[in-house]
Amino acid sequence: MKKIGIVAESLAHSLSPDIHNYWIKKNKLDVEYQSIEIKEKQLNQFFKKFVDDKNFLGFNITVPYKEKFFKICPNISDKGKDIGSINLIYKSKNKIFGENTDYIGFKKTYEKTIKSKINKVLVIGSGGAARAILKYLSDKGIYEIDIYSKSFKKRRAINKGFNINNYFIDSNHLISRKYNLIVNASTGGMTNHSKFNSQIINLVKSTDYLIDIVYNPIKTALIKEAIKAKISYSGGLTMLLEQAKPSFELWLPGNKAKISSYLYNKVKKKLND
Repeated sequence: MKKIGIVAESLAHSLSPDIHNYWIKKNKLDVEYQSIEIKEKQLNQFFKKFVDDKNFLGFNITVPYKEKFFKICPNISDKGKDIGSINLIYKSKNKIFGENTDYIGFKKTYEKTIKSKINKVLVIGSGGAARAILKYLSDKGIYEIDIYSKSFKKRRAINKGFNINNYFIDSNHLISRKYNLIVNASTGGMTNHSKFNSQIINLVKSTDYLIDIVYNPIKTALIKEAIKAKISYSGGLTMLLEQAKPSFELWLPGNKAKISSYLYNKVKKKLND
C-alpha cells in the first residue's frame, strides 16, 4: 500500500491526518496516512529508510524539523532555498524533492484577511513558518518588519536572509511600538505551549490586522483580544488547509484536494469537541 504522512517531534494535536484522510477518501485512493513521531537523532536514519521505501511517497514536516530536513533533502525548490526551510518532501521521477508550502498557505491567508495597505509588521517567532512568512512579506514589498523571538541563536540567520528592521528578544522593547499587522508565527498560545505575556497581548489593541497561525485552540489569547478590540483577524486553520492542499497534490499527481466548507467545519468541529 502507498503511504504518505507527517513527521514531527510530537503530534498529539495534529489535524493533518483528518485533512488528508478526507481527501484520500474523496479520491477513492488506497493510501495510508501515517503520523510519525521521531527524535532529532533519528532523522538521518528515518530519511534513508524513506528513500529506499518505494511505497512511501512523501511527508509533511512540522515543528521543530523544518530547517533540519532542509539540510538533509538533496533537491530543494527555489522557493525553499530562498526561505531556508521546507515543510514538504515528495518523490518524483525517482528523485527526492523538498518544497515549502507554508508560503502559499500564508499567501492565501493574507489575501483573505488583509483589505488595506500594510506598512509595518511585527512577526512573532523565528522558526521555519516565520521564514516563509518573512519571504512572502518581502515579496509583497513590505520592508518595515520587526521580529520578536526568544531565540537569540536564530537572530543571525534571520537577519542574514531577510530585510528586517529590528530583532527583539525582550518584549519591553515593544511597548511603545505600533503595527498595521501582527503575525504570530510561533507556538506561543498553542495548547500545552507557552503563553504570551500581557505586553504582547496588549499590542493587538492598536493594530489593524492579526494573523495567528496557531489553530489549536481556535480562539487563542491573541484572537480573543482581536475580537474584543473589533480587529480583523485570521486563525491558523486557513493556513493549515492551504499548505496541505499542494502537499497532497504533489504526492498524488492527478488527484484533487478541494478545500470545501464541509472540510473546514469538520476540522474546526474536532477542535471544539
